[in-house]
Amino acid sequence: MVKRIKSKKYTGVYYRELEDGDKVFEFTYKTTDGKKKWVKVGLQSHNINEAYANRKRIETINQLKLDGDEPDFIKKRKSVKKLILNTVANRYFEDYQTRAKPNVFKESLYKYKNKIEPYFGKMAVEEITKDAVEKWLNGFKKDYKPASINSYHATFKAVINYGIREFKELEKLSNPLQKISIKDPQNERERVLSTNEIKHILDCLIHKPKAYLYVSIALGTGARPQAIITTQKKDFDIANRTLTFPALKKGKRYPVPLTNSLYQKLLEATKDLDADDYIFHPDNPKTITTKPITYEGIKGQIQPLLDQLFNQGLDSNDRKHRVTFYTFRHTFATHLVKNPNVNILDVKKLMSHSKLQMTERYTKVELNEGTQNALDSLYT
Repeated sequence: MVKRIKSKKYTGVYYRELEDGDKVFEFTYKTTDGKKKWVKVGLQSHNINEAYANRKRIETINQLKLDGDEPDFIKKRKSVKKLILNTVANRYFEDYQTRAKPNVFKESLYKYKNKIEPYFGKMAVEEITKDAVEKWLNGFKKDYKPASINSYHATFKAVINYGIREFKELEKLSNPLQKISIKDPQNERERVLSTNEIKHILDCLIHKPKAYLYVSIALGTGARPQAIITTQKKDFDIANRTLTFPALKKGKRYPVPLTNSLYQKLLEATKDLDADDYIFHPDNPKTITTKPITYEGIKGQIQPLLDQLFNQGLDSNDRKHRVTFYTFRHTFATHLVKNPNVNILDVKKLMSHSKLQMTERYTKVELNEGTQNALDSLYT
């Protein structure tokens, strides 16, 4: 075969000089395995030249793009190294170590290293699917309690959520774990605090101002714990008597109107704070108002009291009966929907629920007064 001569002007264009003095023009591109693909364009005697061969090469490549099948060399050139889960996790745990208690951090890191990394660590984050995660979680059901499985799920979800927030490559990604619910329907929260129990808790916390204020806000607004501890002085609208919370899930920031009692407590608690100061800030080893207190920090001031008052003898995994931080939110919604004058759509807004069905969980079937009286005297 006559030797191909490379064009000095056009990439990928060649010609061969034939015995009769004519020239044949061709173009080429490489596959990812290094092999060349050749396309014959035509003869010089048919008015074909290097420029025409180059145009046909460009047209062919563009047509392949339109057809959804780019040439291999284009694919190779365009390929970008995908972000793997371990890269995201390393950054996540570097950040988490600065804001979590050492024992909490170690436990979370252990869960990742021993349960998540072996299965997903080297996978590209964008290639982690809902089906793959569900299969992974189902593998624990035989040997682990639901609470343990839930903790693996929560750690995994937190890592990917961090990646979506902090890595530009993932900003449009939808977290596959967000669509997976592993709650045990037989262990859904049912515990609601009575008005007497609420009064007793607040009486016990009267000498712990920060804990007292937190419980007051939680029971008065139904906000999620993380939303409460990340509120700043500027989120407290004195003129309109509202406190605005960040949307931790889907949706926008949302304001909640305050009762007069809670409004007065917030006025007192924030009077010496600047606009960007956090209402709940760490006090030890020194007061730092420009950063929020950790979840573990505020929980440590309140949960021991809840355990002492309500959780004696209950299994640590008993979500149905234990009183926890989320009991405040559950109590707020349940008491509110009991009032016949309350519109459930308003409760949905106050709870920052994305769907009405989530709010409807708090509606309880209550018997007509006559039926209740009949039951009370059934066998008397």
